[in-house]
Amino acid sequence: MVGMKLKVLLEQLPVVEFRGDAEVEITSVEYDSRQVSPGALFIALRGSRADGHDYLREAVARGAVAVLAEEPRGVEKTANLILVEDTRKLLPAIGRIFYDDPAARLQLLGVVGTNGKTTSTFFLRSILEAADRPTGLVGTIHHLFGGKAETSGNTTPGPLDLQRLFAGMHKAGIESVVMEVSSHALALGRVAGLTFAGGIFTNITPDHLDFHRSFDEYLQVKTGFFTHLPPEAPAVINIDDPHGRYILDRTSGRKFTYGLSPAALIRAEEIEMTMKGSAFSATTPWGKRRINLKLPGRFNIYNALGALGLALALGVDLETAGQGLEKLTGVPGRFQLIPGADDFSVVVDYAHTPDGLENLLRTARALTNNRLLVVFGCGGDRDRGKRPEMGRIAARLSDLAIITSDNPRSEDPVEIAREIEGGFRAEARALGRDSVQSCRVIIDRQEAIREAVFTARPGDMLVIAGKGHENRQIFHDRTAPFDDREVAAAALRARAQGLKERVDG
Repeated sequence: MVGMKLKVLLEQLPVVEFRGDAEVEITSVEYDSRQVSPGALFIALRGSRADGHDYLREAVARGAVAVLAEEPRGVEKTANLILVEDTRKLLPAIGRIFYDDPAARLQLLGVVGTNGKTTSTFFLRSILEAADRPTGLVGTIHHLFGGKAETSGNTTPGPLDLQRLFAGMHKAGIESVVMEVSSHALALGRVAGLTFAGGIFTNITPDHLDFHRSFDEYLQVKTGFFTHLPPEAPAVINIDDPHGRYILDRTSGRKFTYGLSPAALIRAEEIEMTMKGSAFSATTPWGKRRINLKLPGRFNIYNALGALGLALALGVDLETAGQGLEKLTGVPGRFQLIPGADDFSVVVDYAHTPDGLENLLRTARALTNNRLLVVFGCGGDRDRGKRPEMGRIAARLSDLAIITSDNPRSEDPVEIAREIEGGFRAEARALGRDSVQSCRVIIDRQEAIREAVFTARPGDMLVIAGKGHENRQIFHDRTAPFDDREVAAAALRARAQGLKERVDG
């Protein structure tokens, strides 16, 4: 069990006031009062929806031997009390001190961008593992190390959770950690104090504008990751992205570009794509090699190139890197083919931004023999501006769109669908399409998926977008189990049984 004297923390933190016994032993550090156990240090954080100071007494009742707060709130005489100016700003330092700075003994590699972060980290981890470098993964789907998978709450965990993960990884013999680094993590200081040994920029398109005040602020936050890299750390940047040059020009040290254009230092040529994967010739400063990916789509070629570039810059040889890319058989909820359809295809994908949806539908269109069907929605309490835009994209690129609920959260799912539908029908009119025949609104997501499956014809491709690997749906008053993959598989079984019954009858 991890443990230390309280005085070790006190000596290294900017404490305003301390009341109590500095010799007490703390055995865990928590900021959620529900996770407190005897021996814990509880940290009171102020959030947008809750204030940890309201739970100081609960934490003490659960066995917290000390609390770190900005005000006492009535626990002066019942626990060792540490008063500071800003508890949240001290989280990185507390995590580093309590867990004995495990990040300093790990090679941290970050992937930054709007889309493609998850698959890029999976590709990079596969390469490093092929090179006999034990590698952990921190990201949206789950955290991986030592043969274990841990459920992920955020794309990039908070500072305390990160240090706990790093400590476990180091103990398990991990040498490198591949991380998705979100804009929220950068803006909120979740990765403050961490030194990255390299990074990949995938792309940037408008997203999270409910959190960032403008696209320019969003861009500056992501650019900041690269401007803070150590001079010796390679930065691998997608030069085909319209903002890649902006980030490249502001990045010092070792810089490498990737993409499909001739300007890219690491590029893909002689591309072939099928439903089962993609093949291309990778041209790099370290040589040229034919790569056969088991993941389809042009966007996955970009993800593979970024991972390949960083691995090569870190000293992995080209042959080993190629083998690592080719070993990856898939990523949960990322262009994931759902078995059970004999004469058409069903794919589940996480695409939930305009750029992500457009790339997904363009890839699907290139692989479709007949019609392209899409089921999608937009999340509530998030950037509303992308809703009509995603409707317009679906009108341009699909033959039939079924607009449904995603994670409505506190918003009315009918109103969200209406905003998406408005964009679809406006674009359909501009294109001279019959929007009545090409667009349906079915709010119940399960029913929408079932309807799409039963509507599909031979040669069609059905794309279910937005939730990917997620296994729950978030409403205002509840969170319900929901997995697009399971729902689609059940609908396919029902369709097959229905067809069989018709044939038998």
